[in-house]
Amino acid sequence: MIIGVINIKGGVGKTTSSLAIATAAQRSGLSVTVVDTDPQGSATLWAQAAEDADDPLPFPVVSRNQAEIRRMRERRPDRNGELIVIDTPPNGSVVDEAIKTADFVVIPTLSSPIDLQQTMLTAAQCQDAGKDYAVLIVMARKGTNALRAFRTAVEEYGAGIFDTEIPLREDFKADFGHTFRSNLNGYEDVWNELRGELR
Repeated sequence: MIIGVINIKGGVGKTTSSLAIATAAQRSGLSVTVVDTDPQGSATLWAQAAEDADDPLPFPVVSRNQAEIRRMRERRPDRNGELIVIDTPPNGSVVDEAIKTADFVVIPTLSSPIDLQQTMLTAAQCQDAGKDYAVLIVMARKGTNALRAFRTAVEEYGAGIFDTEIPLREDFKADFGHTFRSNLNGYEDVWNELRGELR
């Protein structure tokens, strides 16, 4: 199974979502690899920092470019029982390759109007490629009118959306460079929803 974590808008928590979903999947018993396609290498830097802190991530993080993602799609081996999570940059042709390669696309987003616009453009790219996808609201301020309006707008567009919302938590940023602790801040529930979609 290959999951792409994709949004053409930056700053929406793609790397955190990639690594947290990978952690939840690994804890459920799957063999997991995270593929870092972002030139900034945020997932790779996270993994290196965790290694340096003697707190290594429980799965490998590997850097891959556009050609290697295309090869992954064209020569896809039987990966029964293995999960690959592709962490992507906000733009570039590697994003198109990741969409084409993924079995399912997770679109993390904040719940602001500008995020809605870019998220719907990302959803349209998935639709054009014939890919299953769902929007994941992150850094959510629970119970706000803005959050409710955002969810309604996504649903009215006809896009898939996770029931789970990842709440805003300031100390979540402190997890950079470390393995996630027992509490994944809702990403366990995201993974459970994903498993249902991937069956």
